[in-house]
Amino acid sequence: MSLSTRIFLAFAVVVAATGASSFYAVAAVTGLRHELGFLRERALPLLDELRQDAAELHGFDEALQRAAPHDLDWVVRFIPNARPFGRVEQVLAHTRTLRDFSYAPRLARLVMQTDLPLPALDKRLNALRMATDARDRMRLDPELKSAVPALAQVVNDPAAFDALVASLQRAVAERRSDDAARLVVEIRRMIRHVQGDLDLARRDFEAALGARFDEAAHSEANLSVLVATTSALALAVAVAMLLAMLASLRPMTALTDVVRRFAAGDRTVRAATAGASEIRTAAEEWNRMADALAQREAELSSQREDLGRAERLAALGQLAAQMAHEVRNPLSSIGLNAEMLNEELSQEGPVNQSEAQQLIAAIGSEVERLRVITEGYLDRARPAPAQRADLDLAELVRNFQEFVRGDLERRGVRSTVAARSGVKVDGDPDQLRQAMWNLVRNAWEAMPNGGPLWLEVLERRDDDGLWAVLAVEDGGAGVADAQREAIFQPFTTTKERGTGIGLALVREVALAHRGRIELARGSHGGGARFELVLPAS
Repeated sequence: MSLSTRIFLAFAVVVAATGASSFYAVAAVTGLRHELGFLRERALPLLDELRQDAAELHGFDEALQRAAPHDLDWVVRFIPNARPFGRVEQVLAHTRTLRDFSYAPRLARLVMQTDLPLPALDKRLNALRMATDARDRMRLDPELKSAVPALAQVVNDPAAFDALVASLQRAVAERRSDDAARLVVEIRRMIRHVQGDLDLARRDFEAALGARFDEAAHSEANLSVLVATTSALALAVAVAMLLAMLASLRPMTALTDVVRRFAAGDRTVRAATAGASEIRTAAEEWNRMADALAQREAELSSQREDLGRAERLAALGQLAAQMAHEVRNPLSSIGLNAEMLNEELSQEGPVNQSEAQQLIAAIGSEVERLRVITEGYLDRARPAPAQRADLDLAELVRNFQEFVRGDLERRGVRSTVAARSGVKVDGDPDQLRQAMWNLVRNAWEAMPNGGPLWLEVLERRDDDGLWAVLAVEDGGAGVADAQREAIFQPFTTTKERGTGIGLALVREVALAHRGRIELARGSHGGGARFELVLPAS
């Protein structure tokens, strides 16, 4: 071959090698840029979703584990929020959407693998969704099979979970405590199963993403070796091209290191905005994303601290207000009975031993109720649990009216009792007496100059069954329409020195007895009529 041919061939080899290395460099940079953008905007949110779903299901399981046997009503309202298989469906929908965005440009696919391991994740989650392990286990357990009427129709674990929740709601409604406890255990087992599979899927996906970062780093290393090898065979121009390319790729190495350190947990690291335009763009976008994430984390941390302080202060204030409100009623009654006892003991002549003993017994009863209230708040920071008994509402109302008659007469309030005998409820006498105290106090405060007060007990039947109604009606000015919706909310009051706690506590007593408190239309005039509606025994 002639010298010119050799020179031409040598130049052709140099140009081909340089062109190949340049082509590889462009394809690799394109792939890396796609990888960074895709992992940041698509894959990492999916990983966070898997992590969050697993953590939330773990929290549901712990909450159910801590639930006491008398919290079944709360458990029934709480369990549907878990949605274990609904979360699996949502992740599957996101993986299908993710697959459409996982393909890199065709140029990048020539030099590097860019497909995420989504089929494996999809397969695992589909297997979890279509599993029948829980269903088969329930069918082999005769007690569970008898407790879940819809078990024969279920075809997979999601349907079995829905059947369990429906059966739990029915068992709680029918007060089948043993079946309810058994169903809660099975529901917890299914939640832990889904949480464990989601956690395994998250670990596998996280490992796959780590491998993708390693592959990106490996592609970058191969790119440097190829450029260095081909440039060594070139003439001065090739050497110059090599130096220029190495200089342009150095920021990419730094960006890859920044990405790796950021993924390892260092949120303060930032990329240098140098090198080629696309590398600068990637570095700037990365820095913008890192700044936004750091700022958002700082704001969330600050907001969490502020919210925690506010919640603690609000809880403390509400507890103090409730205690003050509940102590006020018994103290007022104790003071009045003490005055009456003093008058009885101070009068000339023989003391009426029977009346004095009644007054002392009434004072002792209120002191005991004060002790129970304060110990309940201080020991558990919430009202004491209900002590249920079969009560005759008419007898309870008459005894209460007899006890507060002196207090009412001193305020010019004329009380009338219209109580139907035989109206019974399954309730706590102390809590119902507490509710009557609050309603009667509101009534006499609504009549500063005195007036009529009606205490009534009646029965009412509707589509939901038979109800016992305890009504307290006053002869005051009534409640304005604008206040009707808000009066049962804590700290809502129209009185100058009111606390806004009384009606809220009455509402809590009604809910604790599976009943309700209503503001009804007055039967004797234009005053306020409050009806405590409870399930009749």
